[in-house]
Amino acid sequence: MAFLVAAIIIVLGFLGEEFFNKTGIPDPILLLLLGLLVGPIFHVLNREDLIPITPFFAALALIIILFDAGLNMKVQEAIRSSSRAVVLAVVGWTLNVVVTAGLCKVLFGWRLLNGLLLGAMVGGSSSVIVVALSRKINLSKRVETILSLESVLTDVLCTVGAFAIIDITLSGETSLQSVLTTVGTAFGVGILLGSVLGIAWLLTLERMQRKPNAYMLTLAMLFLTFVAARSLGGTGALSALFLGLVIGNAPSVARVLRFKTTVSIDEKVRAFHNQISFLIRSFFFVFTGLLFSFTSVYLSLFGVLLSLVFLGLRMVAVKASTIRSEVKNERTFMTVMLPRGLAAAVLASIPLTVGIPNSQAFPEVVFIVILATILICTVGTVLLKRNEKKISAEQSCVARGQLET
Repeated sequence: MAFLVAAIIIVLGFLGEEFFNKTGIPDPILLLLLGLLVGPIFHVLNREDLIPITPFFAALALIIILFDAGLNMKVQEAIRSSSRAVVLAVVGWTLNVVVTAGLCKVLFGWRLLNGLLLGAMVGGSSSVIVVALSRKINLSKRVETILSLESVLTDVLCTVGAFAIIDITLSGETSLQSVLTTVGTAFGVGILLGSVLGIAWLLTLERMQRKPNAYMLTLAMLFLTFVAARSLGGTGALSALFLGLVIGNAPSVARVLRFKTTVSIDEKVRAFHNQISFLIRSFFFVFTGLLFSFTSVYLSLFGVLLSLVFLGLRMVAVKASTIRSEVKNERTFMTVMLPRGLAAAVLASIPLTVGIPNSQAFPEVVFIVILATILICTVGTVLLKRNEKKISAEQSCVARGQLET
């Protein structure tokens, strides 16, 4: 039965991507619903049987997500042309985290750290969905760059922020000095180890890049980097990100450090990595649906409320990031591009497995937020494109009328 479910997941993942390409409706909706069907609804697979493997599967998905983000993030281009994306990402994510924590405190009486943790998980948009959707609806290149970079940055902010809060919660340290020391150590070790091992691996790849299985060794290096960072008290997620950044920006790194390299991520490697990412992504969205347990109508309604609040807060962040910008005419499109996705799904399962108190509600709330924000994004973009076509047709009619007169 497990192999049958696996086959259905892969087929549905492929069909979901084709469906997305034709309709603009993101495929995670189909995968999440499949998880609901084979798990909580028909009990083909039991949630209790899956909980023991959740930490390993979540860690694997997290490593692949951030390594992929690093490989595809061009640092020089981002710094040169996308300062507005940084403003949009930081302002939006911070507002989402703070407001979520406040709502959790007021509505449910949660402790502040739990509210901040939930906000950190769902505070950013999904790079997987945003990058593909922004290309499909033919936004201007400038807006596409801003949205793509923003979504990658918020994937990182969500992951790093969530792990920082988890480390603070587990350590029991609440003084500002202790918190800063804990977070600084975790970040510093993760960044330093990922960067140093990335440079060392670049030098190794220089001699091995023509070997047929060199990319598989790179995956092994990725896993070793993650384990080493966690063992030394660092953030393994950050180490994976910086390993990807170094490898993905090999020519720039070589110029800065003054050594020669011919290492580059060619199309074959990117295609293979995309296949792995596709497999992990498809399975984890279904996995998230499997872990869903409906325990309270209030939590589900809270997930819907959070999604609507995020839409309002995004209006503020978009306006702040597009002041005196030529892209301000596309603010409405930028506002509805707020879908949550894989990073939120992965992070939602982690607090329960590491022993964070009162974290049982996280997967349920996050599941609803993912569904609701994807629906807001999908409906919003469809309506806006329809309205855009209507305005364009009216303008064409007016222009033809003027020519005839």
